[in-house]
This record gives sequence, C-alpha cells and structure tokens, in this order.
Amino acid sequence: MTVSNNQKPFIHTEKDLFYLDHNIRIGPYTMPQNHAHNSYEIYYLRSGERYYFIKDRSYHVRKGDIVLIQPNVLHKTMQAEFPNHERILINFREDFINGIHQEIVPDLLRLFDEQPVIHPNPRELSIVESIIEKMMREQKLAEPGAAGYNKLLLSELLLLLYRHAEQTGRTSLPAEHPTTLHRKVSDIVKYINEHFREPLSLKALAEHFHISSYYLCRIYKEVTGFTVIEYVNQLRVQEAQKLLKTTRYSVTGITEKVGFESSTHFGRIFKSLCGLSPLQYRKWNG
Repeated sequence: MTVSNNQKPFIHTEKDLFYLDHNIRIGPYTMPQNHAHNSYEIYYLRSGERYYFIKDRSYHVRKGDIVLIQPNVLHKTMQAEFPNHERILINFREDFINGIHQEIVPDLLRLFDEQPVIHPNPRELSIVESIIEKMMREQKLAEPGAAGYNKLLLSELLLLLYRHAEQTGRTSLPAEHPTTLHRKVSDIVKYINEHFREPLSLKALAEHFHISSYYLCRIYKEVTGFTVIEYVNQLRVQEAQKLLKTTRYSVTGITEKVGFESSTHFGRIFKSLCGLSPLQYRKWNG
C-alpha cells in the first residue's frame, strides 16, 4: 500500500526545475524501473530502512538518513529487512537555485560529489524536518511566492548539509558495505562501469569473477535491483545520449562506440528507455 502526498505524477520531465514527492509505503516495495535523471536528488528517509544502490555499490539507509544523488547517476532503492517506510524526495536542477547558492557558498553543490549518505545529528534532523515541512506546505498551497520561497528553503537545506559535511569530515569516512555479498557485487559493478563499451557477455563476466552465470545473475539482481543486461543497457544508452547531444557521430558510429552489436538493436533499446529514437532524441536536444 502506498500513501502519496505529491501534487503531481511521480514521473517528471527533464525540464522540471524543482520537484518534491512524499510517500508512505506499507509492505514490500522495490523501485520498478531503472532510474537516472539530469537533476540533483535529495532522498530523506523519515522512517524505516532501505537498501539504496548508487552508481557502483549499495548502502544500508536507516531512519533519519539523507541520500544525495548527482545528476545522471543510476540509482535504485530496494526493501531491507523491514519493508514499511516513509520517504521524502526532492529533485532540483542547478538552474533552480542559480545566483542564490553562489552567494551562500560558491561550491555548495560539491557536497553531491562525496559519500552519498549523510547521518544528521538530532539537532540537524529537527531543522531538516522544519525545512521540509515548509516545502511541502508551499507545494500544497501554491500561494503567491511559493516557488521563490522554496528556492530559499532548498538553499537553507543545502547549506545545513554542507556544514555537516565540513564539520564531520564526510569525505574521509567511506561507508561500509552492508554485507560481503554487497562488496562482491560492487566489484562486479565497477568492472562493468569500466568495460560496458566493449563486448560484454554474461559468460565472459562470470568467468572473469570465477562464478557461474546463474549465480552472477541472481546476486546481481538481489543486490542492485537490476539484471546485468538492464544495467549494461542503461549505461550504454546514457553514453549514447551524451554523444547524441555533444557530437555529430552517426547513429551507426555511436552504436559501435557504446558497445551495441547492431544499430537495429541499439535503436530498439534506446527507444524503450528514452521514448524516442536516437535521431528524434538528437533533434529534441539539438
């Protein structure tokens, strides 16, 4: 069961500058889709616990934790031992706070470059709660000045998290893997991240890590929430999106550069993930 307090559908467009979603979920839940977007993300777990896969590894996120996600980084949440949870999600584009964050701290968004999970202390958590409650009220009532006030509230939240990172030396405290299995899968993910542009078969990947293909598929899905093929296709399509936007390579050339064996297969996978053909995507983002 899901209780949602958002004011618009969860699916948001790349052009949205600010988006807030509040959900209370009762019972097992794992994000059904692979997930990456071109906005920054702040994930606040108000109650419960989750496993959160980010980029190349999983984190055990608990009540009161805040997770920071950079743009265009694959991530996915999955149920932990106790599935019931409440979370608040904030997505924003840098354009939304342009001019404000430079005046506060020029490198304010640098905090997204570091360890993604923050553990606020009780005092900080009470301030986080106050800021987010105000944000939700502004979004719900949509009174005059709501967008401008949410810019200020978001800037206040980011400054609080920035100061926390500075005071606790967050960069020097890498989080432990939840289990040894998570550590092993993290090694596999890192290898895929480095080699996805090359021919990459399940058999070859399993042989490289001295395990069976069946076991590889099972543990990969269990830890990351992705199948191996889903994850590789996501990486390849993301790389193709960059090349379509920043180069004039042909679709055939891009197919080869990102690791697909045929343009037909590339086009089919690209459209299934993006909703557009590669050429339509290039035209839309030209």
